[in-house]
Amino acid sequence: MSYPDPLTPPECDLRGLEYMPLLGQRLFGSEFDAMASDSEWRAGLTLWWAAWTQCPAASLPDDDAALCRLADLGRDVKAWKKMRERALHGFVKCSDGRLYHPVLAQQALVAWDKRQQDRTARSADADRKARERADRSRMFEKLAAVGVTPNWNIKTKELRDLVTRHVTEVAANVLPQSEDCPPDVTPPVTRTVTAKTGRDGTLVTVANAPADDPPDLSKLVFDEGVKLLTAAGKSTTSARSMVAKWAKTHGDGPVREALISAVGRAEPISWIEKRLRDRAAVEDEARALSRARAERYRQLDGPPPEVVARMQNGAFCLPEPAAA
Repeated sequence: MSYPDPLTPPECDLRGLEYMPLLGQRLFGSEFDAMASDSEWRAGLTLWWAAWTQCPAASLPDDDAALCRLADLGRDVKAWKKMRERALHGFVKCSDGRLYHPVLAQQALVAWDKRQQDRTARSADADRKARERADRSRMFEKLAAVGVTPNWNIKTKELRDLVTRHVTEVAANVLPQSEDCPPDVTPPVTRTVTAKTGRDGTLVTVANAPADDPPDLSKLVFDEGVKLLTAAGKSTTSARSMVAKWAKTHGDGPVREALISAVGRAEPISWIEKRLRDRAAVEDEARALSRARAERYRQLDGPPPEVVARMQNGAFCLPEPAAA
């Protein structure tokens, strides 16, 4: 007598899966539900779960002693043999000598496919995280070489931005030294040869093009500030507004110094605002001292009015006048 091939592959292993589809509509409308006694029905459903957790899934051994125990009947093989036919309703013997349930096998194949997909996704995620950890280690090493030490838990995107700003862009802007140019001699300025397209579509070469203009400090402060604040979680609109407010209140120079000092900080916005407040407090104190000294000079018939006016505006500060 020939037997069909196994209904699930040998590697189909669902052990550890804590659920099994019951297919209630199909079960409670089946011949098994209608004909089985309470004991047979309980033994049959128990064997379904046992088959679900066997390997291959949806199969059972064709051995009465083993089936008796899997049906939760202990060693009562005599009682098992009385209900065997009804409890094994739907199971068929296959060429590997095991009993398979076709409906259960269909559900097992679906669950096995999902388990394989999940394992593949988890493996890919683990590989991605391993690559990310290796990339972070290399980026931390590059930043340490240029004296930048970001927080250990900095986001990977922010870490890449720091590498671009402090390593990649700096390296791209450094001119290589020539053997004919000693290290202590400033390299000569090289005018580049550029090309542009004329109105008629022809390519026009322009030799000795003028050197690039120096960077606009206001634009530099604005671009760097927006980039730093968006990396810290601010929206682009909020970052632009905040940088513009700082520049208007404190000036481009102090704001750029604060931006540079805030790179790599855990809370860059708080750091920048504190640094600007401290600087403003020092300047206010200097202005107050200058105005006080200007008033004393006025009382002593000291410097001329235009000097006193400049002192009151905090332009410069004269030494403390001698007591009358």
